Amino acid sequence: MKKNTKIENQLLEMIQPRIQLIENKFSLGEALTDQDVNTLLVKSAFHHINHLDQRLDEVAADVAQLRIDFCGLEGKFIELEGRFHVLEGKFHELEGRFHELERRFYELENRFYALEGKFQTLEARFETLEARFISFESRMEATIEKTMKSNIKWTLGLMTFCLTLFKIIDLVVHN
Repeated sequence: MKKNTKIENQLLEMIQPRIQLIENKFSLGEALTDQDVNTLLVKSAFHHINHLDQRLDEVAADVAQLRIDFCGLEGKFIELEGRFHVLEGKFHELEGRFHELERRFYELENRFYALEGKFQTLEARFETLEARFISFESRMEATIEKTMKSNIKWTLGLMTFCLTLFKIIDLVVHN
């Protein structure tokens, strides 16, 4: 709050006796002169100026406090901005890691496709081998069957020959 200066105090002291005379005149109901009215107006203006000075001091204090508050808010904003940049950096890091995972996933997917192609090739080879085995089995069965028939024929033929030979020997020996 602004303090009264020496000049203001001197002015108040100069008009104070006059104001007391005017107040006495007014309370007695006497008419006031132009000079009396002007003196009252000067006092009123002085009080008004003091009141405005007080208000100006209050406004200045409020502005100073607002500046302090604004500086505090500005500091907090800068802090938040820094934290935002940290978060943005972490986001970019996560984005990079995601792209790396995505790249590795595509690489793994391509390897699975290659492995699937190898399995299909292997499956085709097994089918070919199965067909060859079935063909080989059929030929083996035919060969075994042919060999068994041939052995049976030879065995029956040899048995018939032996029986015939024994019968001839038996007839020759008994006759």
